[in-house]
Amino acid sequence: MRSPPVNDIQMIPLSKLRLSEANVRKNDSNLFIEELAANIEAKGLLQNLIVVPAKRRGFFDVTAGGRRLRALNALLEAGKVAKTHEVPCKVIDTDSAEQSELSLIENVIRLDMTPTDEIRAYKHFVNEGSDLDAIAKRFGRTRRFIEGRLRLADLADPIFAALEEGQITLDVAKAYATTPNHERQMMVWNELADSWQGNQPDSIRRMITHSAVRSSSPMARLAGEAEYLAAGGRIERDLFTEDSNETWIDAEIAQRIAGEKLQAFATEVAETSGYAWVRPVLESRVPYAATEDLHQVHLEPAPLTDKEQAEADRLLETISALEAESDGLDEDDETAAADFQSRWEAATEAYDALHDKPPVIPEEMKANLGCFVIVRENGEPAIAHGLYSDKPLEKRKARGSDASGEGSAPDGGGDAGSAPKPLSQKLVEELAVQRRDILSVNLAANPAIALDYMIFAIADAGLTYGAQALGTTIRAPSPSLYLASYPESPAHTLMADMRETLDTAWTEHERTVERFTAFSALDDEAKAAWLAWCVARTLEASMGVARKPGQSGPEPIELHDHLASLMEINVANHWRPTSANYFDRVSKQTLLAHVTEVGGPTMAAIFMGAKKGDLSASCKKLFAGETIVAPEVKQAALAWVPEAMRFRVLGDTGAGEAQPDEGEGESPNEAPEPDVTDAADEVRETVDA
Repeated sequence: MRSPPVNDIQMIPLSKLRLSEANVRKNDSNLFIEELAANIEAKGLLQNLIVVPAKRRGFFDVTAGGRRLRALNALLEAGKVAKTHEVPCKVIDTDSAEQSELSLIENVIRLDMTPTDEIRAYKHFVNEGSDLDAIAKRFGRTRRFIEGRLRLADLADPIFAALEEGQITLDVAKAYATTPNHERQMMVWNELADSWQGNQPDSIRRMITHSAVRSSSPMARLAGEAEYLAAGGRIERDLFTEDSNETWIDAEIAQRIAGEKLQAFATEVAETSGYAWVRPVLESRVPYAATEDLHQVHLEPAPLTDKEQAEADRLLETISALEAESDGLDEDDETAAADFQSRWEAATEAYDALHDKPPVIPEEMKANLGCFVIVRENGEPAIAHGLYSDKPLEKRKARGSDASGEGSAPDGGGDAGSAPKPLSQKLVEELAVQRRDILSVNLAANPAIALDYMIFAIADAGLTYGAQALGTTIRAPSPSLYLASYPESPAHTLMADMRETLDTAWTEHERTVERFTAFSALDDEAKAAWLAWCVARTLEASMGVARKPGQSGPEPIELHDHLASLMEINVANHWRPTSANYFDRVSKQTLLAHVTEVGGPTMAAIFMGAKKGDLSASCKKLFAGETIVAPEVKQAALAWVPEAMRFRVLGDTGAGEAQPDEGEGESPNEAPEPDVTDAADEVRETVDA
């Protein structure tokens, strides 16, 4: 059979194409394969693939065009093209190094359409009468993506021009496009023009929506979307976030509807409870301002009847029996554990319900005793915990005024030439608080100064400059570490190196005011670097897996996992297991299990007869990529880290399991068995050595 010509465009059946190992694009996440497949189905393949003859006769490896090949295979699986579908390919004949270079050139050295050009293109087709679904299919995008880009087309002219000229990022533009209201966009734009926050999408989005109400808020849920819309309320959807949360921009309408509903509930409570007053508070909890002039009354609940007491005694016996039963409970038996938990919750809830009785109100207090009604997180009105009375507090105020003697002395009671009496301690404290409040309200209106103050306070705290106070409770101390010695950590060393890159010139001043003045003069990038470093120092240690009963040590922190997801952290890039930091400190069975994870049972069987020390040394080389094994096994080993080191992937409910970081190819837990067998002899030689 004659070899096909090289460096020429050939039509090759889809079934004869496979992805080359030299293709530099390994990670399939966020590649919009489905959208690209739809585009190819609608418009055909607009760009040929670059392939090289494979070792298997008649087949070709795709060096450049991996996404297009995946999209074509997706069409094949969907039954929209046949295996014999011919694909235009440029056939080259070169070594693997040059193949990788060509793949890198195609994926990196290319200029994508700018966001503003893309916006104009979509808007052009909309003006010509095309619907969004057709545009999405034509360009290989989702409808939501097109809607988001078209929302950017409605940016105020100065903001759109700034995006086009590269003065702001796409994320900043998206933040402004949260609302189509040009007046509100320009108000925030002008306010943040020379501010550090001007490049912070979260700050912009908060300012854009500060007068709005989120659809998930308790007040919005109480008001109800149907009634809000019927009253003329308007709703905006943030097209640049994946959640279904919406913005109700007419906050006064939502507040009026929710307030009327809460007032009606308060009236009903007042009529049925016998309280002297019932006050509605359109919050999920009673604020301090609503109770500062009241006196909370603690009353005993009504006593149990004989029948209720007998039931309570029976429930106590049941709870005691369950406590004894828990000592012999098999924690590995999930069915038994679930049944026990159900019976325990039923008994304890029934016991608590018996004692959750309304209090007995003395007759003399009924005339001025009341409560508050609030809105729960689910939007349901409810009676807040706690009863209040204003009469006891009024009497205490009167007694306090008489006792202090302030303001009771007659005018001219002292000699004209005598020195004035010093202010009372109580008055000094009250004046200090009022002075503080004046400073607070002005600081709250100057976010730039407040931000400087916050960063300075956490960066300056702990440095020895004498007894000058910072005047704030803001601190960012490092968490306590209860270890005999600090573990070897490349990331810890890198943190120390990052500290050396910070601008420390301001710390050389002796007085606090001088240091703050020098710190405020730093540019925004230097201040942001200090903030990031100080916040990073405060992180507490947490595990990637749930702590087992009786096990000590750090617990999982979901927010840490979420932060790792936002920053797309790959632990394997920062930490590798060695004999000293891991393999020497776990059992032989654990080591064999790890080998099985990346290489399958065949590879693990090779190590069965090795001593623990030798196995640890072999694992160090294997997971460092120094052992000669099949490429997919090496790839899995280099991406592997222990479960406790992994950041968990959180589900919709927030709960999640530790997962390996996304790497090249398949998951390390699913390494293909046949290729491992091919490398068995090489691994055995390594062990023997």
